[in-house]
Amino acid sequence: MKKLMVAAAIVAVSAPALAADLPAGTYTKAPAAVAPAYDWSGFYVGVNAGGAWSRADLGTSTIFDPAHRAGYFGDAVSTNLFNSVGNQRANTSGFIGGAQAGFNWQVDNFVAGLETDFQSFHQHGSSTATAIYPTGGAAGVPFTISQSFSTDWLWTLRPRLGFAANSWLIYATGGLAVTHLKGNFLFVDGFADTEAASMSETRTGWTVGGGVEYALLNGWSLKAEYLHLDFGTEEMTTHNLLDSGTFPVPGQPFTHRVKLTSDIARIGLNYNFGTPGTVRH
Repeated sequence: MKKLMVAAAIVAVSAPALAADLPAGTYTKAPAAVAPAYDWSGFYVGVNAGGAWSRADLGTSTIFDPAHRAGYFGDAVSTNLFNSVGNQRANTSGFIGGAQAGFNWQVDNFVAGLETDFQSFHQHGSSTATAIYPTGGAAGVPFTISQSFSTDWLWTLRPRLGFAANSWLIYATGGLAVTHLKGNFLFVDGFADTEAASMSETRTGWTVGGGVEYALLNGWSLKAEYLHLDFGTEEMTTHNLLDSGTFPVPGQPFTHRVKLTSDIARIGLNYNFGTPGTVRH
């Protein structure tokens, strides 16, 4: 009994020392939760509205041709002045609105897609200038050149390439742009000589721009976008000059042209049918 009491006392004394020699227990912290990333993949449709600013370089010009009605534009000086007055510009702005549809593919943080949109694109501008014939038999007689342009609609087809940061998408875009372009031209002088012409063509051009899009809840997203459009130059030549005696002067050609560029700033609302309200882990 005495021996057992001695052994118990030895264990009681030595236990703290033994415990101090044992390795400390390790604590493993649970891994932090990783925020899921929004998945931009899928088919989407939406609407948009904004503003458009257009610039049209308008032109009416002719040539000095002594072999045909030499007295009309009797010298190169009057012809050069006529062409200078006919070189005009019209600026305009207005509302633009419409609908878009597209598809996105996302790989890691990179998003590629294709989008098309159709817009109400009513742009209209005009310009008028007057001068006085400086030389020849018409010296001192005024003449006026009036020109205008208009558009009805706009259609674009554009690839998109962007970088996604969770709910944010920043992208560049560019491609095909098509519109219906009209031009009207009128020349009249103090003799009541006139020349009138009009054009109406579907113009194909190009567009480039970019934007930013933010994902809301349940597949909805809001975007802001800028596009620059260039439709090149539409040109036509006519031979329908009527002099003050109201008969045509077929040898006198007139060339008319419209060069149209536009800028668009708009906001849009999209709904993604692919994975609305889901996230990519």
